[in-house]
Amino acid sequence: MEDNIEIEISETNRGNEQIIINKKYKFNFSFQRKDKSKIYRCTEYKTLNKCKSLIILNDKKEVLKYESLHNHLEKEIDVSISVAKHKIKEEIKKNSIPMDIKPKHIFNAVSQEMGLICPEYSTIRSQIIRNINKQFPPNIKSFDDIPIESEYYKTKRNENFMIFKNTDLIIFQSPFQAYLFSNYHKNIFADGTFYAAPKFSYQLFITRTYVGEFNMLYTTSISILKNKKQSTYETLFKEIKKNANKFRSNTLITTINFHCDFEQGISNATKKVFPNINIKYCVWHYKRSLEKQKNILCYHEVKNNNDAYIYYKAISNLPFINPNYIFDIYIIIKRIYQKKKYNNFLQFLEYFNKNCLLKYNVNNWNYYENIEHLTNNASESYNSYLNNIFPNKPLFYKLIYILKEEEKLSYNDYQRRTKGNWKKKQKIFSATDEIKILIENYKSKEINLFYNGCNRNELIKLWKECLIDLNDIIININLK
Repeated sequence: MEDNIEIEISETNRGNEQIIINKKYKFNFSFQRKDKSKIYRCTEYKTLNKCKSLIILNDKKEVLKYESLHNHLEKEIDVSISVAKHKIKEEIKKNSIPMDIKPKHIFNAVSQEMGLICPEYSTIRSQIIRNINKQFPPNIKSFDDIPIESEYYKTKRNENFMIFKNTDLIIFQSPFQAYLFSNYHKNIFADGTFYAAPKFSYQLFITRTYVGEFNMLYTTSISILKNKKQSTYETLFKEIKKNANKFRSNTLITTINFHCDFEQGISNATKKVFPNINIKYCVWHYKRSLEKQKNILCYHEVKNNNDAYIYYKAISNLPFINPNYIFDIYIIIKRIYQKKKYNNFLQFLEYFNKNCLLKYNVNNWNYYENIEHLTNNASESYNSYLNNIFPNKPLFYKLIYILKEEEKLSYNDYQRRTKGNWKKKQKIFSATDEIKILIENYKSKEINLFYNGCNRNELIKLWKECLIDLNDIIININLK
């Protein structure tokens, strides 16, 4: 038997015990004898090499016998990978919060311990991540599996994070987020994302609020939804409202501007729950739907005729002008193209009439009275941020952990700005500001016309001219 045999304890990918000899050879467990000693055979035993090397250890891991009959090359690199994986796995087990584990940090600590003979991070990164994921609680596979109580339902400040659960949704809202919702509800933004939602759910639905004194947006609730039924949204908003009311002296009775896309299930639900709500549909979605139908119905007519292009853009700018004259302008444009016999463009105008003038209340997509927050980008940009964090559907508990981390960051940000440690976020001059300036100018012109005893046709003409001027501002500007 060789002198100075160096033994390390490791394990196979399946978790079975493995012995490393002199950092060169790997031996897998074979069987245990009656005296409780264990026999390990070289990992090349079942290969073409049929290596007959073996080692026998007692129950104290002392060497009783070592037969070094290796008929193959030393496997230092392969051995180093196995040792690194085992050490990393042991380090991971020491951490009670697997979500806090950073794969690269674990690797760096182990690589320093191993010295020169250590595999590259890229060769074992996937194994590290798998080992970390194994430390998570059993993954949730359906709404029925979601527990009513869990240690994961506490914020970093040990406050309740989960406020409601039924068979269709689960709502997360910390006391801080409820406070924001109840005290800064002039502009609330809501939107869902499918990509960052767990596999067993339909979507992740998020509400956010704008805090004007800091020019900041903060998340006020996160919910996992099983479906997009109006009844599900109604329950969601009722529970959020009930929870938020705990953090103010009176119930929510002041006006709320609720920004969302053109999903009527959401807007109808909010109207039922909040009596004084103003639904404000996203201008970007308005423009995008028109562009999509233009491309389907009259792409070539608009592309090849400058006047059709001008009026198509004018219709896309209707959310900014006085809504009292929108229908009149629509009729004027329609008559023009009836005479021109632009049948495809007339189909587009009919789509606009049915889907924007008749299906929805014009005031819900018109911003004439308050040209601010024209899009739902406040929610959608945050959804994109979460989608980047979770390129694949997230595990339930990992999602909750990340949401709590985000809540902690928001809480700290708000506290620092409240105490004056952080300054108000600087506002950047944007296309919205240009639009506002132009509309205010036309409002002044409208007032002058009134004082001079104008008729309705003159006012219609004024706002039709405004639409053309808006083309010059918005033509190459993506409001989103």
